Formats: sequence, C-alpha cells, structure tokens
Amino acid sequence: MNNFINSIKVSTSLYTSKNSIHFWKRFKRWQDLERDYLKERKIEDKKKNFIKLDDGLYISPEKESDVMPKKNVEDMTRRESGAVPIELIAKHTQMRYLDHSIDNIKRFKAYQHFQHLQYDQRFIPERLLFLGPDLAAAYFIVHRGGTIKFVGDNAWIRKDKKGRYSLPPRRVPGLYLEAIDASNTELMFEGFDNFYDLKNLRLLSLANCKYADDWTLSRVGSMFSESLEMLDLSYCKKISPKGLMGLRSLKKLKYLRVNGLNDPQGIAKATLFLEEAIPNLIVIGVDYEGALEGFQKDALLLEHERASMDAKGNIHIEDDNGNLYYVKGCVNERPTVDDNDLPIITSTIRVDVPKMSDVEFEELDRLSQGKLRHLLVGSPSAYSWSEATETILAFEEKYKLKRGEIVDPKLLPLKKREDVIREVEKLEKARLEKQEINVKQINSS
Repeated sequence: MNNFINSIKVSTSLYTSKNSIHFWKRFKRWQDLERDYLKERKIEDKKKNFIKLDDGLYISPEKESDVMPKKNVEDMTRRESGAVPIELIAKHTQMRYLDHSIDNIKRFKAYQHFQHLQYDQRFIPERLLFLGPDLAAAYFIVHRGGTIKFVGDNAWIRKDKKGRYSLPPRRVPGLYLEAIDASNTELMFEGFDNFYDLKNLRLLSLANCKYADDWTLSRVGSMFSESLEMLDLSYCKKISPKGLMGLRSLKKLKYLRVNGLNDPQGIAKATLFLEEAIPNLIVIGVDYEGALEGFQKDALLLEHERASMDAKGNIHIEDDNGNLYYVKGCVNERPTVDDNDLPIITSTIRVDVPKMSDVEFEELDRLSQGKLRHLLVGSPSAYSWSEATETILAFEEKYKLKRGEIVDPKLLPLKKREDVIREVEKLEKARLEKQEINVKQINSS
C-alpha cells in the first residue's frame, strides 16, 4: 500500500505531469487513490491469468477488453469504450489559462504539501495494534515535531536537533499519555484519527497550528470530553466563534487560551457561552473591553435609520435609491496579494457613490469606522482605513481634475471636507448630550 500512489501516477503519466502546476486544483483523498490502485491491480492480475503457461510465464492479451467482463455499450465507461478521458479534454481546454507566475507556483507547492500531510497523518491500524493508543499517539506527535508527557513522569519528550527521541519500542502496560504539545506543528483534522482512546489526556496545545480549524475543534470536543482540562488555541487563525461552540462537551475543561484569534467580538461572545456551559472554566486571552467597545460602535451604527442588519449579521447602508452598501460583517475584505504578501488590487468591493446628503454620508462613514468610504474607493489594505483611503482620494481628485471630470463631494480628500466634518461633529455632540440627559433621567427615577 505504500507505493500505490506512485503506481497511479505512473499509470496516468500519459496526460498528467508529476510536477505540473497546471492541474494542481484536483484533489483526491488517499482512500480514493487506494481504490484506484486496487482496481489497476485487479486488471493486471486478470491479464496475467488470461493465458498462463506451466513455467509461470504468461501471455498478455492484445486488448484489455478481452479480460474484462462484457458490458453493453451504454454501460461502458470512457476507458472501457476506448474514448479519450474526460480529464484530458478538460485539461486541454484549460491550457489557455495557464499561470506560470511565482505566486501560483507557491500556491501549487503549498497545496501539494497539504495533500502530502493529509496522507501522512492518516490512521495506521498496525501502529495502534503493536503500540497501544497512548504510545502510538506519542510516536505520532513526537515524530512530527511535537512534545508529549506521560502520567507520573515529569519529563517532556521531544526530538533533539538530529531528529532523535527515546520512546519504548513496544506496548507498555500502565503507560498513559497525559499531555500533548502540538504547538507550531502541522497537525490537521486527519491527524486526530490517531488520538482515539486517550482516556487520561489532560492538556492539549494547538497554538499556532495553521491547519487547526472548526472541524478540528469538533473532534476535540467529542474525543476528550471526559478528561481534557487545559486547551491552548492561541493564534489559530482558521478557528471561528462557531468552532469554539464545539467545545461545550468538554465538561472537565478548566483553562482555555484563545489569544490572537480573528473576530474578537465573536470570540468574546462565544467564550461567554462556554463559561455558562462549562462550570469553573477560565478563559485566557479574550479582550472583553475591546469587544464591548466594538459592540457599542455597532449599536450606534444600527441606531441610524439607514443602517440595517441581514440574517448573516452583515450591516448595510441603504441610500435614497434603495441600494445597499456593505460596511461590516462576514464578507472577506482582504484583497489579493503578491509574492511578498503585498496587495495587488485595491478592493474586492467597489460600487457607485450612494445617493444621500454629504453630511449624512460623513456621519455614516464615521459610525462605520471609515469603512463606508474605504470600500467605495478601495484602500490597498483591509487593515488600515484612514491613511490609505485618504491617499487614494487625493490622487483620484488630481487625476479627475486633470482630465476635466467632476469629483463627487463625498470622495474629496480630508482637507476639502472640513465644513462637512464640522457639521457631523455638531450632530455627534448633540447626540451625546441627549444620551447624558436620558441617563440622568433614568438614574433619578
């Protein structure tokens, strides 16, 4: 079984190059590759037994169809009927769209590495049979750069600089795995097939695991519900608030670390639900004050008559023509980047200027933290709204004036919007005074 992937590649070498970047989007799980490999072996065995001589030699048939079961024409596959493979036709059509850029080659290599990891971290029954669940998981983690600790042993076991480590070569009765530190490794969803029956695992660290995602957390919640006490998910950028809810079944969890995750507001809300569902849980790394400030800003934005929220939590602004303009939510705003991770396009969201008064537009832009104007002009970065947006506004104003075009007042640079900004500041001051009066009335009553 170790060489069946290479056999498949050899059998399809007529139309698939081993190191070609043209067909990298195709993905096949190792189970599918193994099935195809066994099918090829079955055909080869039938060929060898078609005309077999007494001395062990055989005569291969001229046509493969002579040894295959007879089928009606309508039931034949393209291979059985001798037609050109549909994959070859599709790839021939795609030849006009080839991308030989360094960026695409990097993506291809990364995806190829991902496929290798998915196969490399598969479950191997023989390893579990000879070593037992705890020792098999220890070998799996240490071999891939992680660290482990056994119950009753204060030593942490990991590879040295030469890749050597010391673990028992066979099953040891009473040897149980207590802690797994897989931080900075490439552990992924498929690797958790090797962690079943770990009854004494108390600590699991997935810090900075770039392949750890919501599906991974669903397995953590189901596999270690009776033992896990400490879990570290720091800087796992693929984990979302919905994924954290998969940890509700960890009834013994005492410490959860979530530093550096995306969507701090959603993470804060999810951790509050977890603290209610799991008694005595302590969550580390959540900026509740920053999340509360973000919720307050969203509430101020939604108080405006032109702002509305859809079922997915996206906030839109409606203009006089009934057009909606996205300003906040779950839409991916990060632009495409080049080889150095620098943006190469302005924005993925670009629409016409909304029809409303200049004062109202400026007010909504301030309430949305500058994203309304940012997404109209297209700042080169999805992480800084003000400076890059103003640079583009100043450049586009000069460019349009040079060509004799009219510049919309809403898209003027900051220096030429001072009158409108003063009007908006007056409105904000009046709103704050009104809120203070309402608070005093509530306190007095």
